[in-house]
Amino acid sequence: MIKQLLLASSILYIAGCTVGPDYHAPSLNYADKWFSSDAQKTKAEPINVQWWENFNDPLLNKYIAQAAENNKDLKIALANVRSARASRREDAASFWPEIGSNAAAERSKSSSTSSLTNTYEAGFDASWEIDIFGGNRHANDAAEARIGASEAEYQDVMLSTLSEVARTYYEARGLQKRITITQQNTQLLKETFDVIQDRLNIGETSHFDLTRAQSEYELTRARIPNLNADLKASIYSLSVLLGQPPEFLLDEMNAIKPLPTPPDIVPMGLRSDILRKRPDIRAAERELAASISDIGTETAELFPKFFLTGDIGSQARLFGDLFSGGTGIWSLASALQWSVFEGGAIRARIEQEEAESDAALAEYEKSILEALRDAETALIRYGEELETRKRLAQGVQSLKQSSVLAKELYSAGEQDYLAVVDAERQLIASEDDLIISETASITKLIALYTALGGGWEHTANE
Repeated sequence: MIKQLLLASSILYIAGCTVGPDYHAPSLNYADKWFSSDAQKTKAEPINVQWWENFNDPLLNKYIAQAAENNKDLKIALANVRSARASRREDAASFWPEIGSNAAAERSKSSSTSSLTNTYEAGFDASWEIDIFGGNRHANDAAEARIGASEAEYQDVMLSTLSEVARTYYEARGLQKRITITQQNTQLLKETFDVIQDRLNIGETSHFDLTRAQSEYELTRARIPNLNADLKASIYSLSVLLGQPPEFLLDEMNAIKPLPTPPDIVPMGLRSDILRKRPDIRAAERELAASISDIGTETAELFPKFFLTGDIGSQARLFGDLFSGGTGIWSLASALQWSVFEGGAIRARIEQEEAESDAALAEYEKSILEALRDAETALIRYGEELETRKRLAQGVQSLKQSSVLAKELYSAGEQDYLAVVDAERQLIASEDDLIISETASITKLIALYTALGGGWEHTANE
């Protein structure tokens, strides 16, 4: 008994001899300056994490909330978080003794006496691994890090889902505006065709002018079916993002709403803020931490494992005496388990984990570089789209004046109808380009918010 207690005390005394590397987060040194904009386009103020509220659209806000609650990709990611947490609880169980119960009954016969003897036993047994070299601790640390990774991946899915909802919503609104303008232009061209028809009937124009007017009318009208199909497809996609059947939003999205005006100046915070906010960066960092802990888990396999075992119970010849006084039994023992020779398998697994940690570090560094690239790219594209939108708006105004002037000259007989056709064609194409740019300026602003890593904090309920 004394020897067992001394051995147990010695084991606990050296229990601090943890082997394997400890994880330290890599240091990050990146400039805070944005390189894709001038000082007049951005603010150092942090973005509103619920950036969709900047559009002042209650319907979009409702769709965002519904997607956060019902999107199927989010449910998958949340289930993965629960799985990782359960795995961590399983690893944490290694710090506690394993306790089991036992009961037995035995009948034996001695050849010398020819008598039968009954023996009854009942009790509990326990086994406890003393984590001297930290294998269990490293395994638990790895499981904890993987919980963080799965939570960050869930947040990343949340961010991308909400961004996709907003992007699809405004693409649908842009298509509605394109359909409306195209229908209006089709009606104007039909009216022009009717005027040319009347002038032909009284001999004031030619069949050539009539056919030109008719072709412009038909070509413009031909755009509408495909635009309607694109609109329906966007609504179907939006409905599925909300976790609903494709037709779910057809009636509600039927009412036309205008596109918002994008801001000229965007609060973006510091460039280093995205290293803290982006969920994909946090996921990569947590995977790196887990891979470092995995090295420690395998390194501990090079060293012996120590166990304390024991049992307590009672033993009696009569079942009725099993729990009476004087029948108690107990034992306490220690054990050592050591894989002395495995043909280099343990060291091979250590080298494998070290290689995987090198890959995890490179993946983490890559995620940072890609995040910076995404943000800089989104910023420059948004800024340039605003300039494109501005110039297209100016061009459309000029073409409207040109179209009116061409019609006046044609009516006065000072210009042929080809000038009218050319002016109207340019105006119709430019108006469509302007709406496309207006839509793109909103979707590129959404892409910028996404690249900055905001939008999951107040909706992610894990």
